[in-house]
Amino acid sequence: MSENETSNSNGKLHAMYIVLIALLIGGLVYTNLKLKKSKETIVVTEKQRDDVTTLKQELDRKYAESMQEIESYRAENAGLDSLLTVKEQELTAKRAKVDALLSEVAKLKSGDATKAKLLAEAQALIKQMEDDKVRMQTSIDSLLTVNQQLYQERDSISGELKTTMQKKQEIDDENKKMKDRIDKASILTTSNIQCSPIRITKKGKEDEVSKAKDAEKLRICFDLLQNKIAPSGPTELAIRIISPDGSTIQMQSLGSGTFNEATTGNEIPYTYNISPDYQNDTKTVCSYWAQTFKFASGKYSVEVYQNGFLIGQSTFTMK
Repeated sequence: MSENETSNSNGKLHAMYIVLIALLIGGLVYTNLKLKKSKETIVVTEKQRDDVTTLKQELDRKYAESMQEIESYRAENAGLDSLLTVKEQELTAKRAKVDALLSEVAKLKSGDATKAKLLAEAQALIKQMEDDKVRMQTSIDSLLTVNQQLYQERDSISGELKTTMQKKQEIDDENKKMKDRIDKASILTTSNIQCSPIRITKKGKEDEVSKAKDAEKLRICFDLLQNKIAPSGPTELAIRIISPDGSTIQMQSLGSGTFNEATTGNEIPYTYNISPDYQNDTKTVCSYWAQTFKFASGKYSVEVYQNGFLIGQSTFTMK
């Protein structure tokens, strides 16, 4: 082989070595790049997995804090129960949505661009939960402050109302006392009560008798004395005739009944009542009692009442 041929052969071999070395270097570079990309993918996947875990932990913590906050407000003020129930429902709904997003992230393959979007959405919802809690605290604290002011105003108004009611009661009591005094002052008085057993003669005249067997009726007369503050007009009076045996003579068919004694409230029977026209001046009043059975002999009592007050009494005897 000539020197030129040897030289050409060596040149070709050298060129082949260079090509092989270049290919080897290129392969190494490609392999290295691919390995680096694979490592980056692994890092990204692990980071996303760590993000999901972190968000899950943060979600649990914020949810627990918010629920504890709600329960503390509920324990302090039962009147906020309906409001707190709504907040509790809103909080539970947001947690459920975040849980759903994190579950979706866990299902996606590594490198999926959707993961980042879902994680960002979950983070935003968790941030909303924190903001909602702060707004709830501010709103409820403000509401409690207003309620406290209302309670204080209510207590103040209640105190004023109680004082007013006490004053009103005092005025009512005083008015009642005044009315009682006026009522008592307007009660009439009587004098010269005369009770006469009588019989009617054939000529229609009244003839006084002394024996019970001769008496057909009783005539009871008395004077109503002057009282300028008493109301004028028909004035109802109750006449009570008490027989010798101590019982009140009564006949329902002739208007007998009962009334309540003014000072004690006890029920008092009366024989009959009259309504003379009184005009604030002394007036003589006469009335009659005729019963369907014979009068008994003995001592009788006659009492005159107005509005439950005893205004006159007298006695008489029939043999």
